[in-house]
This record gives sequence, structure tokens and C-alpha cells, in this order.
Amino acid sequence: MKESLSYIADFTSSISNFVWPLFLPLLIVSSLFIAYTTFTLLVKTDRNSKTISFKKMIGPASISLGAKIGTGAIIGVLGSLNKLSDAGQGFIEGIVLWGILGACMLIPLTYSETFISRRLQQSPVEYIRHNISRHAAFFYSVSLVVLYIFGFGGFQFNGIDTVTSIVVSKTGGETLTEMQRYLFVIIPIILIASGIILTKKHSLFINSLSGMIGLAVVSYFIFFFIFLGLTAEHIPVFLSRAWEGFTNPLTMAVGAPIGLIFGLQRIIQTSEAGLGTSPLAAAEDKDMSPHNAAMTQVIPTAITVAVSLLITSYIASYGIAHHLIMFPADGISRLSGFFNTAISVTGSFGLVVMSVFAILSGITTLLGSYFFLTQLFINNRENTNIAIYMALIVIAGTLAVFGFNIIFDVVDILLFAVSGLNVMALTLYLIAFVRGKEHAVSAEGQAEQESNIGYTSARASID
Repeated sequence: MKESLSYIADFTSSISNFVWPLFLPLLIVSSLFIAYTTFTLLVKTDRNSKTISFKKMIGPASISLGAKIGTGAIIGVLGSLNKLSDAGQGFIEGIVLWGILGACMLIPLTYSETFISRRLQQSPVEYIRHNISRHAAFFYSVSLVVLYIFGFGGFQFNGIDTVTSIVVSKTGGETLTEMQRYLFVIIPIILIASGIILTKKHSLFINSLSGMIGLAVVSYFIFFFIFLGLTAEHIPVFLSRAWEGFTNPLTMAVGAPIGLIFGLQRIIQTSEAGLGTSPLAAAEDKDMSPHNAAMTQVIPTAITVAVSLLITSYIASYGIAHHLIMFPADGISRLSGFFNTAISVTGSFGLVVMSVFAILSGITTLLGSYFFLTQLFINNRENTNIAIYMALIVIAGTLAVFGFNIIFDVVDILLFAVSGLNVMALTLYLIAFVRGKEHAVSAEGQAEQESNIGYTSARASID
């Protein structure tokens, strides 16, 4: 079985490494075009762009933050650091600067896709159907469901599994085997998540957990600032290594920097920029204007990027310097090393904060993924959606223990498919919009010219 899983992991990794260098230039150009056109043309013509108070944004933003943030953000960045190290990049901290560069392009994309979706009163599925084809819309829906439930869900299973293993090791001195982790950690989570979905009370649980997620995120930031203060001597080392990695990048395929590819992958995965999930999440706030709905999605996106990229990279860098975490390594070893690095500096406080953060955010993401399934396949019978959800989380939970690298590479492939279709549809819509505006201006100019000609002719006749 392990040989088969290893073969599948190598195959999915080869596909990911092939498509992303080719897709990267198109993604960058399209994202810049979408953001520029949205801010220069669409936002100016929005008559309902009055900004609501920050207090009114907190509720919707917290729910969106609860769905986006979590151990998946940490695991994704650790995976990219591992890939960089495996490719031969010594200064893996460079991913921070590459990621910040990517965030400057992709966070405005989050605003733009939400604004356009609300302006058109269409979900991503609908505007993909109108601007590309119904087959593309169906493929997008299937890919996003698999990405969110199987991919992101697999990250959450891995995070909760690791936290449980560390707690058991610290308190009882026991090391759980793979089968023990599967039977006593993964299976109970699957049963709990499935039970909540079957009771049809998942929305209530998500809203309750999202409030607690806010406290967990605040606690996580407090933990990091304590960690930062206690390791202040490493800050210049971290910044120096980040600059070295940024200015001396390794390249792949068409010459694209590996750091930029992995950085953009992680920004898309953690912030969900360009995936269409932000417009879907904003659909719940029907009374908001396009501008306000977009802003409620930008806030959690920026917070998620900060948590996932900067905090994870700094802690991992400190762990490497003090031989507490090693790259390259398998998924469970990477996350265990990350947690052990945090605990070595902040002690039990770090263990408690990270454990609560991992469990709450993990369960919230697992339950939140069912929301996207129901939004994308709204015509399915409820029992059909429940069956799809349960099947995907069983597969995700199983591979989280026995074949996590497969999940990681499949996520990267699905990020390409989902963001590619969504960004293509937005680009085609805006091209048509610009052409239509130019045609309208041209027609107006022609009418004015004809009017002037008529006026001149009339004057000549009178004279």
C-alpha cells in the first residue's frame, strides 16, 4: 500500500510542477488587469459604495475568518518550505518576501472578485457559465468541492492529528502509531463532523465556533509576540536569510522563481484569493453593497496571510537554526517540529494556545466546507450532498495519516484548476465590459459629430 501511495504522490507532484510555471505568468497578468479595471472603472460607477462602520463588518468578517484561517495555513506554508528545501534552496525564508509580493497582487483580487460577483448578482458558478461555458462551470464546482472538503479538510485532519499526538507524548510519554492515530483521532473527528451535518445544525455550530475562533486568533497573535520577544536575537538573522533567498532564487521550467510559485500557491490556498470562495461567503450578506461586501472579505484575507506566511516562516526559521525542525521531512514530522519549536520557547502556554487554535479552526473549516458544497450544488438532494461530504472527509482523513503528500500535491493541482477558471471568467467579463464602454463612448462621439454636421449644414442653408 505504501508503494502505491508513494507512486501516486510522485505522479501528482510531477503534474503540479509542470502546470504551475506555465500558469504563473497568466495568473499575474490577469490578476493585475482585474484589479486595475475594477478599481478604475467599476468602483467609480458604484452608487451604493457608502462604507459601513467597522463594527458592522466584524460579524461577517469573523465568520469568513473562521472558515479561512486554521492549521491548514500553517501546514501549507510548512509544505512549501519543505519543497524549497528539497529543491536545494538553502535560504527558505525568502518565501516570505515572495509571498508578500504575491499578496500585493492577490489581495486586491479578493476585493475585485467579490465586488464583481455582488455587482452582477451572480455566483462564481454563474459568471463562469455565462463567460466560458456550462461545462467549465460544472468542472469548477466539482474541483472546488474536492479542494475544500478533501484538500483543506485533509490539512485540518493532519493538524488535529499532530496536536493530539504531541499532547499524548508530553503528558503520557506514549508515541501513537499510525493505526492508533487513525482509530482514536481521525475516526472520532469524522463521526463528530458527520453527526453535526446529519442533524442539519452545522450553521449554528459554525457561527458559535467562529466567535471562539476570533479569541483563538487573538491568543495566537499574543503567543507569537511573546515568541518574538523571547527570540529577538533571531530577527536580524531571519530578515537577512529572507533577503538572501529573495535575491538569489532558484528557478524551474520557464525560468519562474520557485519561491514565487510556492509563495503564490500558499497565498491562494490560505487566503483563498481568486478561488471564488470569497464571493460565495459574501452571498450571505445580501443587504451589503458591492464595496462593503468586498471589504468584509479583504480583512480576513489579510489576517490569514499574516498568520500563515510571516508567523509560520519565522517560527520555522528559528526551529531550523536551533535544530528543532528539519527540512525536508514528512508532513507529521514538519508539524511536530513546528509545535516543538513553539513549546521550547513559550512552554505550556504555547502548547495550549496552538492546540486550541488547531482544534477550533480545524473543526470550523471541516464544517464550513459543507456550506460551499450546498452553495455549489444547490439542486442536489440534501442526502446526496451529505453522502458526497462524508465520502470526501473519510478519504481525506485516511490520507492525512497514511499519505499526506498526496493531499498536498492534489491541493496545488486543484488550486490551479479552480483559480484558473475563476480568473479567466472575470477577465473575459471585464474585457467585454471595457469593449462595451468603448463602444458606448464611440457611439456617443459619433452621434455628437453627426449632430455638429447637421448644425453646420443648417447654418449654411440659412446663410
